[in-house]
Amino acid sequence: MRDIGFIGLGIMGRPMAERLLGAGYAVTVFNRTPQKAEPLLARGAHWADSPEAVARRSELLITMVSDSDALQDVARGPQGVLRGIRPRAIHVDMSTVAPHTVEDLERTYRERGAVFLHAPVLGNWRHAAEGTLLIFVGGDRQAYETCEPVLRTLGQKIWYFERITRATHMKLIANSFIASMILTLAQAFVFGRRVGITPTRLLEILDASALNAPMYQSKGRTMCERDFRPNFYARHMLKDVDLLLEAARCANVPLPVFGVIRELFVATTARGFGEEDYSAVLKVMEEMAGLAPEDGAS
Repeated sequence: MRDIGFIGLGIMGRPMAERLLGAGYAVTVFNRTPQKAEPLLARGAHWADSPEAVARRSELLITMVSDSDALQDVARGPQGVLRGIRPRAIHVDMSTVAPHTVEDLERTYRERGAVFLHAPVLGNWRHAAEGTLLIFVGGDRQAYETCEPVLRTLGQKIWYFERITRATHMKLIANSFIASMILTLAQAFVFGRRVGITPTRLLEILDASALNAPMYQSKGRTMCERDFRPNFYARHMLKDVDLLLEAARCANVPLPVFGVIRELFVATTARGFGEEDYSAVLKVMEEMAGLAPEDGAS
C-alpha cells in the first residue's frame, strides 16, 4: 500500500502527512486552504483539486479535519470522497467526531464496497511529527491489518477495537481528562496567586509529588510564559466537550462536572480566545477572580 491520500493539513494533519512522505509513501493531498499544502508539495506530495480526486488516486485515504460536519462534507459533498473512492479502498478518519457520524459513514462505505475506519489520536503536533501518537482504531479488522503499517508510521502504540464507535468513545474519554486537567491546573494557578503561591512554586511541588503529570508541567510552563499559541484550539476543546456530553446522554451516563467545564470553554471562546490554545481558559479564570495577567504569573 503505497498510494496514500491525505485530506486536512491543519495543526495535526500537516506533520502527519510530512511523516508519511518521509517514510517514502506517495502522498496526494487536499486542503480547503491550498496554501497550507505548499510545504508538502515542495517535498514531493501531489496536489488534488477535491476529496473526490484524492480518492480516485488512493488505496488508503486519511482525513484529519475539524469536526463531524467537515468530515461529512469531505465524504458526501458534491466532490466528496464517496464519488471517487475505489472498490475495497480504505478511508481512515483520524479526527475527533461524533459516534453517530462514524457509524453512519461505516455503513455507507460498506454499501459502496469500500471500508471506513475511525482512528482518532492522542497527542499534539510534535508527537505527529515524531510518529509517536497514540492511536485508537475501530472497525473492520482486515482493513485495519491492511493499513496497520501506515498507522505505525504515525503512532508509537495502537489499540484496536472491533466496534468502530469504541475507538470514538475512547478518544472522547481521553479528551475528558485533558479538559478536566487543564481546568484543575488553571484554577490552582489562580487560587495560588490569590493567596501568595506562585505558579512556578506550585509546579515545583507537583513535580516532586504523586500528583504530578507531564501535562501539568508542559502546559504549566507555557501558561506561566503567557504563551497561548495553539497546540489545540480552545474552540475545538469546546466542540469535544459537547461531543462527550452528547455521547454520555446517549449512553445514559451523567457527567455533572462537564456542565461546568463546558460553560468555562463557552466563556473562553466568547471572549475571543477560541483560536488560542485551550489553556487560554486560564484567562477566564483570572477574570472571574479579578486577577490581571500582569499581576505576575511566575
